[in-house]
Amino acid sequence: MPSKQVTISARISHEDAEFLSQMKINGAETPSDKLRGLIAEARRRHNTSLDYAGSLQMLHELIFPIIQQVRQKEVDHQVHSEVISRLSEWVPDTLAFLISFFPQTKSQDDLQNLLQLEQGLVKRLFLLLEAFLQLAISSHCPCYEPDTIQKRIRPVLDLCGIIANRQQAQ
Repeated sequence: MPSKQVTISARISHEDAEFLSQMKINGAETPSDKLRGLIAEARRRHNTSLDYAGSLQMLHELIFPIIQQVRQKEVDHQVHSEVISRLSEWVPDTLAFLISFFPQTKSQDDLQNLLQLEQGLVKRLFLLLEAFLQLAISSHCPCYEPDTIQKRIRPVLDLCGIIANRQQAQ
């Protein structure tokens, strides 16, 4: 059985009213429908953003319109950037892990929680590093400019060489 509705009155600026009138919210037409849509969306985000899956979904929804625009422009110009593809997957995953980490931890051991957080972030960071190093294998990586990675890889390789030499010395 639907709950009883309550009438709410609010004063908003002309700019906010104009913004609300131009918003597209799940087929809502009237300001009341749009306000209900905004509240439903806020409730959904609040209820799902504490776990990893909910956080990941929220972040994907947040960046999807941007990625969709980029992809359309790529189709229009017949180009592709693997850098954008890999980062658009990595960023939401890493942020979702970070957002959801502490609500998911059962232990009250703060030091153990911090260690687990660090390990999860390091794991994700090295996955990103490996993804970009894979792009450096070819001198013509799938980017808007084929030498994008090659132009930037030398300092990384120099650091890797120093690290490798230190590892061998130990």
